[in-house]
Amino acid sequence: MNKFKKSLFLICLAGMILAVAACSNQDGQGADKDGVMVTVNGKPIMQKEFDDALAYYKEYVEYQFGEGAWEQEATRGLTYKELYEEYIMEEMTNSLLLLDAAEKEGIVVSDEEKEHALDNFKINFENDEDYKSFLEYRGITEEYVIGELSKEILINNYIVSKIDSLNPNDDELKALFDEMKMDTQVRASHILVDTEEEAQKVIERIKEGEDFSDLAKELSLDTASGANGGDLDYFTYAQMVEPFSKAAFSLEIGEVSQPVQSDYGYHIIKLTDRIVDEDITVETKKAELIEYYKTFKYRDLLDELKNSAEIVKN
Repeated sequence: MNKFKKSLFLICLAGMILAVAACSNQDGQGADKDGVMVTVNGKPIMQKEFDDALAYYKEYVEYQFGEGAWEQEATRGLTYKELYEEYIMEEMTNSLLLLDAAEKEGIVVSDEEKEHALDNFKINFENDEDYKSFLEYRGITEEYVIGELSKEILINNYIVSKIDSLNPNDDELKALFDEMKMDTQVRASHILVDTEEEAQKVIERIKEGEDFSDLAKELSLDTASGANGGDLDYFTYAQMVEPFSKAAFSLEIGEVSQPVQSDYGYHIIKLTDRIVDEDITVETKKAELIEYYKTFKYRDLLDELKNSAEIVKN
């Protein structure tokens, strides 16, 4: 198996392990209470399944970045291990929320969907022997795999029933177009630091006359842009995380922002150019806008399910 194919396989496998881990004890029957990390509407997330999922991501990270990378810093001052611990818990929680909602609404999975899902899963193995070895290594049967894939399909069918049928009207699309400033690109530079206190000190040095570009080279944790004086070239609103874009697009050319917090740390942003393309309209971006609309509605759906759920941490 070449490196590219193996990396895709590990991602796919880790995704399935997350689904299996989140849903395998969904009824709470036979679960060792001492091994329960969290319950979501009475359905447990087990320590063992969480650890199994984490092990797959550790393998993937160290395959990509080398042995020992798991304990190295990834972003936001977090190691890869800490980052994936957050991610896995969030994904397991979301899976149980969606599965619970799908079951309550009577969503079903057809035999054809199960067969198609199994065929797609088997593609990740070199041959049938590799697939059987996987089942043996995991101590599971094909029926078990089909059952867990069925839960993934159930969740997907629920999301489709709630999201794919949505048809935003022209006013909603125009509001989203304006909010995301889809006819505009800006060029900006930034300096990334760990804390708000550090960011304020950088701003003071800029006010005292020090060059933004020199400070970016000296201080920015984003070493790639820092080497270019913090320059990020041109970008659209959607290409950056929302706090960053919201701040950058609100600046005047030449203006420097106050500290902007994102998942990466604190940014000091300087706007250097803005381009508005009048040929870009709601109509030319309609398909893209509809996808954004559905993405935001999916996030709203998850928030709604979380807000109404009983989530208990042990």
